[in-house]
Amino acid sequence: MKRLIYLISALMLLASCGEKGGTQPQLTLKQKLCTEWHSTTVSLDADIYISFADNGTFELYQKIVEGAYRLYRGTWNLEEDLLTGKYNDGEDWAAAYKVTIVNNVLTLTSYNDTAEESVFEKAKIPSEIKETCEIEVRSR
Repeated sequence: MKRLIYLISALMLLASCGEKGGTQPQLTLKQKLCTEWHSTTVSLDADIYISFADNGTFELYQKIVEGAYRLYRGTWNLEEDLLTGKYNDGEDWAAAYKVTIVNNVLTLTSYNDTAEESVFEKAKIPSEIKETCEIEVRSR
């Protein structure tokens, strides 16, 4: 009987030695990508906000130099860490991108001759940008 009590006590002690408070599930790269982002450094002189939705659509708000923000929409696909996309007129993005997300920083490195790198931080797209942007039906 004493052995049974010691065995139960030992099992309870071992079970209580696990991580306290539980662990949060590890998010996939796709889950981490599906939010709103703001450019911190980009290859061209522009201010960019982009939102990736979990249904495979995106909205890109882009302001080049002093112009107005322009809204581009389309679809995106992520295979492992390779991001590709099409604008709403069916035209492919100029490049595919290797995706890296560390903490709240998204780095997109283009798979083309110049391997340009763009860095974004997780940030909500301001409502005034959404409300005043010029909607572009075709991609450039």
